Amino acid sequence: MNIPKVISKNNHEYIFFKEYPNYIMYEDMITHKKECFNRQELGLIKEIIKPSKSNLNVEKVKL
Repeated sequence: MNIPKVISKNNHEYIFFKEYPNYIMYEDMITHKKECFNRQELGLIKEIIKPSKSNLNVEKVKL
């Protein structure tokens, strides 16, 4: 998925600055402060949902 060049987060406008393996750095357009967001915060990847043990149907097996 492509990285957005301009995003709006936390009531600020950010422009793409640099990409790292675990996060993406953006620069605030007004204050020129740099801030990092991970890919999940930007919606580039979905949250991985692990099934809980209570959701599993376990059958008793006789040996």
